[in-house]
Amino acid sequence: MRSCGPMSASPTPRNRIIVVDDDPEAREAFAEFLRMRGFSVDDFDTAEKALDSMSTDLPAVVVMDINLSRGMMTGYDAARRIRALPSAETVHLVAMSGHAAEVVEKEGALFDAILTKPIDADALVLTLQRVIAKDTRP
Repeated sequence: MRSCGPMSASPTPRNRIIVVDDDPEAREAFAEFLRMRGFSVDDFDTAEKALDSMSTDLPAVVVMDINLSRGMMTGYDAARRIRALPSAETVHLVAMSGHAAEVVEKEGALFDAILTKPIDADALVLTLQRVIAKDTRP
């Protein structure tokens, strides 16, 4: 597994979201929808690329597909890596899966929220607002 290096980034604005999904249509649709709702969004097709981006800018939330077919990491792997980083302690994680019950059973504690695919766009925005509202950053 490739090392993404140490993360020393400082927290960024509370509206920065990273979307990770290997389905380009879904990823681009979510990213565009969230941008239209006022979020700053970066989207990636692999967990490795998302983690690399976090070395300079921490997001408020990472929304990621669990079953990523590209790259070496699954959504679970990426979530464990993010949770282990002291610099990313305020980053919220939202899982997307066609099998949400399985995610809850396997690794539900890793995530602040779990959404079942297909995902309703308005439910996604409400979920992001809810997890960001729990943020304890000044």
